[in-house]
Amino acid sequence: MRKIGFYLLILLAMVMVISCGNDKKSDKEENAASEKVETEEGEEEADADPAPDLSKTVNVVRVTGTLALDPQNKAEVSPIASGVVRRITTREGIRVRRGQVVAYIENTQIVELQRQYLTAVNELSAAKTELARQHTLMKQDAGVLKTLQQAESTYAIANAQVVGIGRQLSQLGVNPSSISAGKLTTLIPVTSPISGIVGKVKISMGSFVDISTSLMTVVNNVNLHCDLKVFEKDLPKVRIGQMVKLTLTNAPEVTFRAKVYDINSVFDNDSKSVTVHARIIDHPATKLLPDMFINGVIE
Repeated sequence: MRKIGFYLLILLAMVMVISCGNDKKSDKEENAASEKVETEEGEEEADADPAPDLSKTVNVVRVTGTLALDPQNKAEVSPIASGVVRRITTREGIRVRRGQVVAYIENTQIVELQRQYLTAVNELSAAKTELARQHTLMKQDAGVLKTLQQAESTYAIANAQVVGIGRQLSQLGVNPSSISAGKLTTLIPVTSPISGIVGKVKISMGSFVDISTSLMTVVNNVNLHCDLKVFEKDLPKVRIGQMVKLTLTNAPEVTFRAKVYDINSVFDNDSKSVTVHARIIDHPATKLLPDMFINGVIE
């Protein structure tokens, strides 16, 4: 009996030791798991993006728009009279000066105007001679006052005819002095109204044109500006003098800056926006052209 009791005590002690060991192991595993969870949560918090600072973005206005030209920097080249295109002296992409001849058109009716000018010049010469004769007669008391007055009237009418037809010819690009020398022409030169780059040429040799026909376009890209659309809700945030950071819509890597110089007073009901004009202050290396689409941020 004593031996049996002794063995039971030993068995009970072993069970207690094993139980304690398992409890310690379980505690260690729980602690390790807890530490792992805390570590992972800390890493997730570290990897998460910080909350945006709304105070820095509340006044930013995002806009879209296009590059544009002032009306005086874009011109349609049209003839002052109808006719057939006989010469084209330029091509697309060529720089031209204001007043430079870009084409010649043929108009046979201009010959009749030149004939009228020559007739008016001859009549003026005859009227001038008659007026001088009447003045001489009056000085010799051999003239008649009424005849002198008629001579003066005839001279004034002839002179007006010469001046009027001469201005018409000059407007058509024909020099009246060359007509007086007997050099008649059927060609009317067409000149560029502004200096710039020739855009699309819309005519060809032999085509018929009139005063409503656009022969070509000429643009001056030096004063290129930005037309930006600002929605109604953002309009109170926009002021003249603000800077705009811009990129080309189809080439986001091209960046440049502009400065707001005018805010349109007309509301576009279709787009629910107002056009804001900004002048480019630093041009990028990439060539900027009218009608390119742009994105921007007004700060």
